[in-house]
Amino acid sequence: MSKPRSDFTDFPNLASERFGTAVIAANDEFFAPKEGLIKAGPPEWREGVYTERGKWMDGWETRRRREPGYDWAIIRLGLPGLVRGVVIDTSFYTGNYPERASIDACDVEGVPSPDALTSSDVAVCTSGIASFCRCP
Repeated sequence: MSKPRSDFTDFPNLASERFGTAVIAANDEFFAPKEGLIKAGPPEWREGVYTERGKWMDGWETRRRREPGYDWAIIRLGLPGLVRGVVIDTSFYTGNYPERASIDACDVEGVPSPDALTSSDVAVCTSGIASFCRCP
């Protein structure tokens, strides 16, 4: 008899701040800071609350994109492991949520700076497990 499969939410949350996870870079934080991506707890709505950025938002929110491309963020997980699933909660982003999302992952040695990870001379090697490497 085979073991029942676990839901991925039964595993430790590798993106938990308590393990040292951090959002180390994002292309835009116009309406809400990138750290909202890894905030623990249920989503929250605060009626009538505003910040210097505009309406208070409980997640990461960028300005509306009017040119080709996409928004991105780099999250450094606090623990190594296999990512079995991802929850993208768009609660309270009625009419203002992404049509789709993609997740890229890599195994990086050390703790490179955000500039090192986002510079134009970085490539992702795709032989086996993706890894961080510099182009010659």
